[in-house]
Amino acid sequence: MKEKWSFDKEAHTHFQGFMEVISPSMEEVPMANYLRRSWEEAGACLSTDIMGNVYASIGENYPLNIGIIAHMDTVAVQITKILPGGMLQFRHIGLRAHTLLGQPMKVFSSNGIVDGVIGFDPTSQYGQPKGLVDEDLWMDIGASDYQDACTKVQIGDLAVFAPRLSTMGDNMLCGTAIDDRIGLFVMDECLRWFAKHQVPVNLKFIGSSQEEVGLRGSAIIASNTTLDMCIVLDVDYATDTPTPHENQMGALLMGKGVGMHIKSDVNPVLRRIAIEVAESNHIDYQLSLGRFIYGGTDSTALQIQRNGVATLNLNIPCRYMHSPVEMCHKRDVESCVRLLIALIEDLSHNGKRSFIPGID
Repeated sequence: MKEKWSFDKEAHTHFQGFMEVISPSMEEVPMANYLRRSWEEAGACLSTDIMGNVYASIGENYPLNIGIIAHMDTVAVQITKILPGGMLQFRHIGLRAHTLLGQPMKVFSSNGIVDGVIGFDPTSQYGQPKGLVDEDLWMDIGASDYQDACTKVQIGDLAVFAPRLSTMGDNMLCGTAIDDRIGLFVMDECLRWFAKHQVPVNLKFIGSSQEEVGLRGSAIIASNTTLDMCIVLDVDYATDTPTPHENQMGALLMGKGVGMHIKSDVNPVLRRIAIEVAESNHIDYQLSLGRFIYGGTDSTALQIQRNGVATLNLNIPCRYMHSPVEMCHKRDVESCVRLLIALIEDLSHNGKRSFIPGID
């Protein structure tokens, strides 16, 4: 590998751009457009499918087709009812009621972005003893009444946490929707790298849609592009917290390197190659189990499409996933970018090979 990629000031500014895009699940067009502009500047060939997945290609007419995927959508809430006083009721997409109390929100409406805040009754015990549920909450957009609210939003509109990004200490990135803005950022950095350092493979960079509502975008990707293998970039639960659950998920620590799953929706041959590449290039990595034996990322849907696709998850350890402020570590991002670049270079130099387990 050539010079090492690092999370410097320029990279931080680049990442900030991703964090400012509002892109709730089912309304990923703003992020798709952001990716298109970036990828067009890099000289990639672009396309989009019926689900809104965005594709960028670098290289052609080579025997090996490598996909790199990160999902464009974020967790959100969806407006279900406008109350007489102008308050809004909602249902969640990947969120829980206790993460929402008092949070500033951005509503993605046909009238543009509308500011809101999640309201609750501060005199109650937050729904006890039944436990806090969505019905205990509402969204306040400052409307004077029902008619005023209807001029701003409508039933079905989606809302996300108001974007924010800060650095805690020297290395901790804290912000909304790091899941999976960080994966998109890593993918974009990789595309920019190989636009300058071309290799003899067909590289397909894909922003997937509707991951948070059942991996729906990735369910058709292999039908729209030829893939011999695919690397999925996402986050995974960091376990260096007071309630680590390492007895179920194994250990995945902040600042100790990119994670690689040992679970059913990861191809064991591709994982072995990635481990060898990481070790030969002195790149920090961690083997982790994930929350369940399968599921949770786009690799689950991709792996079983058509005749099967060899999949690998590269995971950034993340604290407080699906909450108003998620956290990841710059060193883990660096190891992810470096391993992704080194792995693609290794695969390109060694040519097409079988990813069928037990067959070299």
